[in-house]
Amino acid sequence: MCVALNALDAVVRVMGPNGERSISIGDFHRLPGDTPEVDTNLHPDELIVSVDLPQSPFAQRSGYLKVRDRAQYAFALVSVAVALELRDGRIETARVALGGVAHKPWRAMASEKILTGAKPDEKTFRAAAEASVTGAAPQKYNSFKIELAKRAVSRLLDQVANETSGGRDELKFEQCSIRQKSGSCWPTAEPS
Repeated sequence: MCVALNALDAVVRVMGPNGERSISIGDFHRLPGDTPEVDTNLHPDELIVSVDLPQSPFAQRSGYLKVRDRAQYAFALVSVAVALELRDGRIETARVALGGVAHKPWRAMASEKILTGAKPDEKTFRAAAEASVTGAAPQKYNSFKIELAKRAVSRLLDQVANETSGGRDELKFEQCSIRQKSGSCWPTAEPS
């Protein structure tokens, strides 16, 4: 769910002894750094009290795709969340986030830049998919995730862009038969 919340610009509200504060979902999870045992920027004495989704037109045309090894109880090898706002045959606003590729949900800002203002077509989606893995640094047993991520991004962009209003079919989870060790294949620095 964190990948979809990332794509939708969610805000996590937390409460602690010093009062309430808000953390954008992009800042909530953290990269390992010097303290790999700490997954979030939540203080030890704080509790999550709500997760807020800002009202936005692109959230009405969105989807989530989970590519996994098994049909049940399996972590995502790669997951993608996409939200698009289309106007006059162009992509007005785009959000793309990936999961299963880093220690935290990864926002694909380079993909969003390519999509914004472009025609929603196969060429645009392939360019956005390619951009979604820019800077990826695969390890020995997870280089397959790069191609898997590109295909998932392209496929979901096509599905979300071409869904009709009012009668959206539920997007099915993908399954694959890859039997390799998986791990993080994303850069160790925040996207710019």
